Amino acid sequence: MSLNSLMYTARDAMSAQSYGLNVTGQNISNANTPGYVRRDPILVTRALGTMDYGGVQVEGLRRAADQFTERRYLEAVGLSSAASEHDTQLSRLESLFNDGAGSGLGTAFDQLFAAFSDLTSNPADPASRMAVLSRAEELATRFRSTGDAIATQRSELLTSAKETTSQINELGNKLAELNRKISVAKGAGSDAADLEDEQAQALNKLSELIDVHTFPDSKGGLVVQVAGTTLVEGAEVQKLSIDVDASGSIQLLAARGSGPGSDITKHLSAGKLAGLCDARDVDLAAAQTKLDQLAFDFATAVNTQHASGFGKDGVSGRALFGISATATGAARSMSLDPSVRGNPDAIAAASSAATLPGGSDNSLLLQGIGTSLVASGGTRSPSEAYSDLVGDVGTRRAASQSEVGVRAAMQDQVYAMKESASGVSLDEEMVNLTRYQRAYEAATKVISTVDQMLEELIGRLGR
Repeated sequence: MSLNSLMYTARDAMSAQSYGLNVTGQNISNANTPGYVRRDPILVTRALGTMDYGGVQVEGLRRAADQFTERRYLEAVGLSSAASEHDTQLSRLESLFNDGAGSGLGTAFDQLFAAFSDLTSNPADPASRMAVLSRAEELATRFRSTGDAIATQRSELLTSAKETTSQINELGNKLAELNRKISVAKGAGSDAADLEDEQAQALNKLSELIDVHTFPDSKGGLVVQVAGTTLVEGAEVQKLSIDVDASGSIQLLAARGSGPGSDITKHLSAGKLAGLCDARDVDLAAAQTKLDQLAFDFATAVNTQHASGFGKDGVSGRALFGISATATGAARSMSLDPSVRGNPDAIAAASSAATLPGGSDNSLLLQGIGTSLVASGGTRSPSEAYSDLVGDVGTRRAASQSEVGVRAAMQDQVYAMKESASGVSLDEEMVNLTRYQRAYEAATKVISTVDQMLEELIGRLGR
């Protein structure tokens, strides 16, 4: 190798080590930047002609991202987000059945049966009759308010699902645009690492909303699948929308262009949207069904018994509660029957007109409904059926809380793996900084040495 070639080799070394210093500086400056992935400079040997030795050249940089860890992280984020949203909604549901403050349905049941007991002891007492009306109205109001609260929450979750789907569509459009920009940058030989970081950030946000799976396509772009369907492929995007089926459950539809949407709900498995759907169409729907059935069974049993008795005015055949014809919507429809509202004499305490005004046989039977197997298909008393409902909600909430803990721990574990593979370690970067600095200084020393040798050579030749 000639002295000139050696000079060029040292020059290339200085350029390459300078590039390494720049990349290291970029890593250090972004050590605390959210979503930043460490860059590694790619330095390769450059052969000099036919020689088997040569200099060094820069081929660019590489994002230190492990695609398998990234995919696991997206999955972990989606499952954790679904568990968290599910638990939040179950917490709201559980609060509706909190009898600790004496304002729940359990207390209202106890107060109504206590009022029937007082009426049995004092059937002719106007105050006892008015107390029955008051307690019955209170129980009906609590059934209605609880049923309305569940229905309102389900309506809010439907609205939230639509908003979440809009956010998914916005992120899909952003990812398609990033696909295009990354393709253009790579085609022009430019560095696309910053764009790929932005792409990774968008994917993380998307995984919080819905389950995400990614893989490269044949053209080097990124294919993004959600809920078993392709959301983004190259610059093409599918649009998701929310509808409800005949039973009132949420439907997630995917459509390309203006074509009809296909139902992909059954493939939805993670993200906020999955948590919303599970809470709305599984847990809240079950609670609503059980509450409606309890309201219908109880009101039907009370009305049947009440209609067989006689009011103080001698009239029979009146219901105590107004209720829907079927169990569906019964809780929200429950009220005092118009025939007894504001009319304490209409309370049928007597089982026979002959025993008026002091008969109380029927009020005793009404009181006995509290322990009779009139609910859940004749297998449970009203209080037992209500306890079953509360227990079911509590069990679901406990399970959701446990799921939140498990999923959060898994996300933290995968995040640690992800950071280990692609995060910036300041200790490692300081080592790299020293390596590139020493290599740069050594290259300058080579140039200085060659310069001295050339000067000496020229001086000898000039003599």
